[in-house]
Amino acid sequence: MNNEYQGTAIRVKNYRLFRINIITAVVIAAVLIISTIITLSLYLSSDFNHYDNEVRLVVSEQKYQIEQGIYKSGNYPFMVFDLNGMVLYSEAPFKNQVNDIVNVQEMLQYDKSFALEENALLKECFILQKNGAVSGFVVFLIPNEIVIHNTIHDQLWKIFLPLFSGILLSLLLIFARTIYCNRRILTPLREISASAKAIISGNYDLEVLRTYWKTANENEVGDLSYAFELMRDELKAKQIKEEALKKSQQELISCVSHDLKTPISTIKAYSEGLRDQIAKTPEQQEEFAKIILNKTDLLIGMINELLEYSNAQLMQLEIVRQEIYFPTFFEPLMNEIEIYVRQNGLEFSRSTTLPNMLVTIDPKRITEVIYNLVDNSIKYSGQNGKIIIEAEREDKYILIKVKDNGIGISPDDIPYVFDKFYRAEKSRSTSVPGSGLGLSICKYIIQEHGGDIYCKSGNNKGCEIGFTLQ
Repeated sequence: MNNEYQGTAIRVKNYRLFRINIITAVVIAAVLIISTIITLSLYLSSDFNHYDNEVRLVVSEQKYQIEQGIYKSGNYPFMVFDLNGMVLYSEAPFKNQVNDIVNVQEMLQYDKSFALEENALLKECFILQKNGAVSGFVVFLIPNEIVIHNTIHDQLWKIFLPLFSGILLSLLLIFARTIYCNRRILTPLREISASAKAIISGNYDLEVLRTYWKTANENEVGDLSYAFELMRDELKAKQIKEEALKKSQQELISCVSHDLKTPISTIKAYSEGLRDQIAKTPEQQEEFAKIILNKTDLLIGMINELLEYSNAQLMQLEIVRQEIYFPTFFEPLMNEIEIYVRQNGLEFSRSTTLPNMLVTIDPKRITEVIYNLVDNSIKYSGQNGKIIIEAEREDKYILIKVKDNGIGISPDDIPYVFDKFYRAEKSRSTSVPGSGLGLSICKYIIQEHGGDIYCKSGNNKGCEIGFTLQ
């Protein structure tokens, strides 16, 4: 079901990116087509021979003076005649003189012969008015390049403006899409490629930009970069774990060699003593056999610790939690512990203030933890040693403390007491045997129960190790 959902999600995202590309192409094509149609329409409807407005602008000042009866040379030559065709004023290149009679209708109409003779000039006629009545006409001769140049320039700009705007808008859309593709596709792909090459060379620290938006903007490359980073993180975690396991194996070999050497040497020496009949009396032979058995028990205990530690490392240390009333578990255990401690020549006391509350624990593993802590206290307590076990309720937790008045632990060593194979330098002697795994296994068991474990101590101030259960 989950695979079907992921497949559907991928198809939806593929469709989304395809749809964005199609929409962009359609918009660009539509803009270009519409702007081209508008441009063609303006071009076909334009009249490049219509100059009336331009002419009126260039001769407006002269025309105003003429209507006031002021005839003087201006920028453009002109001829004035009344309604009957009598010439009132004339300038070259007009051939008519003052008082000549011209054909009004011919002068006002387009003169093809004049256009052929004077193809560089435009003849434009205007009505003259005075006091609201038509008083005559004026004809101007204006150079073609002045009117036609300005007119065509303005009309061409207006005609091609839509096309230029469409092209500019299309370029902007293409530019925006290019930036989008570079930022959301090409850049992440380059980073993924660089990170992949780094992973091949053994470097798992080169991160990829986590391009992943949980919005409508997310795309396949974002999913790829996000998944690639998850893969890189997983590979990095496995690499760190593998390096830690390799280091742990090296430490295991070193520590096992160190810690097993002494009891094995002792067993060998006393066995040879029995073989060579160095112990001649039954009492000496019994003493030799007792030492061999003690060292053998020590070896068995160390091997068991190594086995439990190995299982813990492989997450195979079996922990079966069950719901029990804590006092029914704890009180019998304390009775056993008291006998055990007193047999080792130390004093023992306990202090419990617990209600009859339910806890969910593995009784076997918690018993191992408490015995391990008690054994540690016995090892590092000298004559007149004393062990105290306290149990109390703290909120929803049970806090159990194991205290002693032994040699204690240096403050510099406290942060490392729960590390595997770690033992403070003062305990590195054959008189204090052990694998250095006991507290590490205790920490694993307590954490698997959802609790915490701590150590408080100081040089020659005894030691307190406590842990919580719930």
